[in-house]
Amino acid sequence: MDSVLLRCQNCQTINRVSVKSLDSTLKCGNCKNALSYSRGPIDVNFDTFQKEVVIWPGFVLLEFWTPTCVYCMRLSPVLDQIASEKAGMLKVAKVNAQTEIQLAEQFGIQGVPNLVLFQNGKKIAELPGAVPKEQLEQWISSSTGI
Repeated sequence: MDSVLLRCQNCQTINRVSVKSLDSTLKCGNCKNALSYSRGPIDVNFDTFQKEVVIWPGFVLLEFWTPTCVYCMRLSPVLDQIASEKAGMLKVAKVNAQTEIQLAEQFGIQGVPNLVLFQNGKKIAELPGAVPKEQLEQWISSSTGI
């Protein structure tokens, strides 16, 4: 993957950015405001789901989790690492299935953790349960090419 797409938070323009330049200061080609992208997992709720997942121009790894789930807590540092390592190429988002019941029901979530990969707002893969980091990275790579 040579480039990624980043949406300007100011004017909503989609900018194609070289992966090599992700560590530098990036500016929107339209409005010249600074471009930003998440370097860690972001919390998503019903109100932000459309913006953060559906209309996001690229790959999103979405975890459905609950604060009482031991496996979710074990998976959390792994997702933090993946979000940092793949920042700009893969957005990692989390939905608390206890508080966001409507989203969990929309996706038929029966248990947590449950991981769902999206590309340009479309679900492309799903992985229920907690898996080791190596297996998770292999699943992401085979599903996305990153």
